[in-house]
Amino acid sequence: MADKSYYDVLGVKKDAREEEIKKAYRKLARKHHPDVNAGKKEAEAKFKEISEAYAVLSDKEKREQYDRLGKEAFGSGGANPFGGRGANPFGGFEFDFSQFTGAEGARGGGRRSARQPGGDFRDIFSELFSGGAQTEPASQRGGDIEAETTIEFRDAISGTTLDMSVPLQKECPTCNGRGNTGNALCKTCRGSGVVAVQESVRVRIPEGVADGQRIRARGKGTGGSQGGASGDLIVRIHVRSHPFFERRGDDIHTEIPITVGEAIRGAEIEVPTVRGTIRAKIPTSTQGGQTFRLIGKGVKRGKGAGYGDHYYKVQIAVPRKIPPESADAVDRIEQAYEENPRSNLNITL
Repeated sequence: MADKSYYDVLGVKKDAREEEIKKAYRKLARKHHPDVNAGKKEAEAKFKEISEAYAVLSDKEKREQYDRLGKEAFGSGGANPFGGRGANPFGGFEFDFSQFTGAEGARGGGRRSARQPGGDFRDIFSELFSGGAQTEPASQRGGDIEAETTIEFRDAISGTTLDMSVPLQKECPTCNGRGNTGNALCKTCRGSGVVAVQESVRVRIPEGVADGQRIRARGKGTGGSQGGASGDLIVRIHVRSHPFFERRGDDIHTEIPITVGEAIRGAEIEVPTVRGTIRAKIPTSTQGGQTFRLIGKGVKRGKGAGYGDHYYKVQIAVPRKIPPESADAVDRIEQAYEENPRSNLNITL
């Protein structure tokens, strides 16, 4: 498979303006920065990839070379994206994160000068996260966070409140999200403007939430930068099944056993529902498997839409032991059938 173009890496069009390229890189760099993805090799690799793309596309001369020749313009013997000549810095030698932290030069022992390979790119990185030394960075909304949790059936029906521990990114307290302190990159966040924290977040689960539904807790996500609003926490809900109640949409289904006598003579029985126990009538000559409905005794629908219904199917429970003195009664019941109940079955393969 061919390598992705630098434009594809940043997710911009080939005719993208400088500000569009910078905005795309800022978003991706914050997401994949190694300091907020500790130990994740794929994030480190992605960070290298987008940094390489930005180093080229943010420089007018290098971008023109790339548009004419592609990545070969920065291959062995050609100019590399950081100035000078030699191997591609990401393909020819190990990527050095010290250029993003203000660390001493890896090879010379002294600080990199602006003319050395990597110096210009460190300036780009510093400007990207700090907003530049001379200008005040604009506020940015924080990102959304996704999480999952499993709740009990009763909590899904009635609603509840949960305390969840979620990983968040907050504005760096040392540099207040600027990414730099004075003329140096912030040592706490290493230029990203954010730090990773684990926080307990209270989430309200509304009445009637369904399995697989997503709940949005506004303002509970990643903190914004420079006074920007926090993102949202989006929680996907999983609901444990119940041994008696079965939910189908906004309706509840159950099976209720009744005696032979209740089925023949009719009766009034108690039917458990999610809205409490209801007294319900069984009509005379009720058949096994017959289903009845209790209106409005199901799950709460959307706002102002009322409640679903409760359906209960009756199953006729026959005594496991029939005393001999009851044999005559059973015979009389058998004689009451006007026809064989299976006479209409005409099933063939």
